[in-house]
Amino acid sequence: MHRLISNKRTLTWPAIPSAAEPLVGGLGCALAALAVSAVAAGHGWEVWIPLFFSVVLLVNALFFGTRAGLMGSVLAALVFAIFLFSPIGKIDVADQTARTNLGWMTLTGIAFSFLFAPPRSRLHR
Repeated sequence: MHRLISNKRTLTWPAIPSAAEPLVGGLGCALAALAVSAVAAGHGWEVWIPLFFSVVLLVNALFFGTRAGLMGSVLAALVFAIFLFSPIGKIDVADQTARTNLGWMTLTGIAFSFLFAPPRSRLHR
C-alpha cells in the first residue's frame, strides 16, 4: 500500500500489481491518444501531434517501465493511424508527413522505453 499524508489524515490506495503495469501504461497511452485525436482532428497541425505525443510516451516509460513504454508506443501509433489520419478507420496513412512523424514517434517511444525507464517502475519505490 502506498500512503499519502495530507492534513494529518492518511489516505491509502492499493498498489498496481507489477504484472498489470504494462497494461495500465499501454492503455493509458491509447486513451490519451484517442483524446488527442479527438481534439486535433481536422486541424492543419494534426500531422505534428505524434511528435508532441512523444513526451507522453517518455512519462509513461518513466512511471510504468520499459514494457509499458513499448506497449504505449505501439498502441498510440495504431490509434493515430486509425482515428486521426486519413483514411479514417484504416491503418493506412495517406499523408507522407504524417506517416513519417508517426514512424518517428514510434521509434522515439521505443528508444525512451529502453533508455529512460527505471529498472523497477516508480510505483514500487
